[in-house]
Amino acid sequence: MKIIGNATVLTLGENHRVIENGAVAFDEKKIHAIGTTEEIRQRYPKAKLKSVKGRVLMPGIVNTHMHLYSTFARGIALKDAPPTNFVQILERLWWRLDKALTKEDLYLTALIPLLDAVRNGVTTLIDHHASPNCITGSLDVLRDAFRKCGLRGSLCYEISDRDGFEKCDEAFRENANFIRGLKLESEADISAMIGLHASFTLSDTSLERAAELMKALQTGVHIHVAEDKADNEDAVNRGYRSVVDRLHRFNLTGPDSIFVHGVNCDAHDIQTLGLTKTNVIHNPRSNMNNAVGCAPLEKMLEEKINVSFGTDGMSASPLEDLMVANLLHKHQAGDPRKIYGEAWRMFAVNGPRLASKLFKKKVGTIEEGAAPDLVVWDYVPPTPVTAANTYGHLTFGLPFSKVQTTICQGKTLMDDGVLTFLEEGEEEELCAKSRELASSLWERF
Repeated sequence: MKIIGNATVLTLGENHRVIENGAVAFDEKKIHAIGTTEEIRQRYPKAKLKSVKGRVLMPGIVNTHMHLYSTFARGIALKDAPPTNFVQILERLWWRLDKALTKEDLYLTALIPLLDAVRNGVTTLIDHHASPNCITGSLDVLRDAFRKCGLRGSLCYEISDRDGFEKCDEAFRENANFIRGLKLESEADISAMIGLHASFTLSDTSLERAAELMKALQTGVHIHVAEDKADNEDAVNRGYRSVVDRLHRFNLTGPDSIFVHGVNCDAHDIQTLGLTKTNVIHNPRSNMNNAVGCAPLEKMLEEKINVSFGTDGMSASPLEDLMVANLLHKHQAGDPRKIYGEAWRMFAVNGPRLASKLFKKKVGTIEEGAAPDLVVWDYVPPTPVTAANTYGHLTFGLPFSKVQTTICQGKTLMDDGVLTFLEEGEEEELCAKSRELASSLWERF
């Protein structure tokens, strides 16, 4: 048993509370107790106590939509004129990048951002992968990177018809084989879904096949939805009212599925998502970067849709997306009252709820019985912290502070800023190899 004490404990979750001079007792299976440091020490007198001297202790952060494979895009130069719309961004950057990836690239494209995740207190990531010229076995490589770091991850491979039937078929098999393999193992902190790119690159035949696989494997789909207006235009041209209408008609909506973005969803789409309890992921920084618009968050949350934050490959941590959402929706509406409590709930409740469903355990909250994922921030609050004002510290304090300690599954992955799972000099070697592989990919790009 271990104890982290003398902390400002932020529990997050549905019953969020702040415990001054608080402590958490845990092992590698679960959190055993939360209370004041005095209470927990009396309860577990033989446990080793780590005092954090008033710093903030909170649950590990959950990122509900990530693209680890985008790592080698950092600093890349396009070979065409700058794209003027979203489809051109896909054609001139992302679809060229994913085709250029080799199996050797995959491990480091995953590992490097996972190191950033540990450094930023992110302990759970839901990833969406694509590498059309190395599909088979790609999810196993990503799993190896998660195992190296000790993080919790949900994986999927992006199925699409854009590269022809053979690669589409191979992508279906990669998802199915990986999911079936996990069902035979006892590994509790890697899960999987069926990955789909987007409606406009998928035929009706592929959507029907995805629905059948979803039912057979008892899992959901992870798909980009109405990110750009072109997605809806394609659905209309195919005879559907919208992207959401098309996916719903193929029985791909529901509480097990993740619909990413939803920027161009209208009231009818939102009602459908609400009635089917489909999860939606908001990625404000990515949406702004791609100039695709601002998602109708208020309307989604009014329909009680479980909307949470993802990064869409922009970075490992969605804490920055929480901060940006706080600004973006006020600016968009011209109203400083917008998206305050809503953004807090998306970050502190909805993301953990989705992760808890995927991993079949309480994740992203500090409470008895929950997963022992804990983060100590080098942040001694300069003003009082209460359950009512925690959001202010999350948006205007923590994003400008550093993580001191990251614990996932009860194991210390970073202590006092040092990554415990790497040997001395190993990170420098990994980054040097990553630069070498990235340079080679840029030549092929």
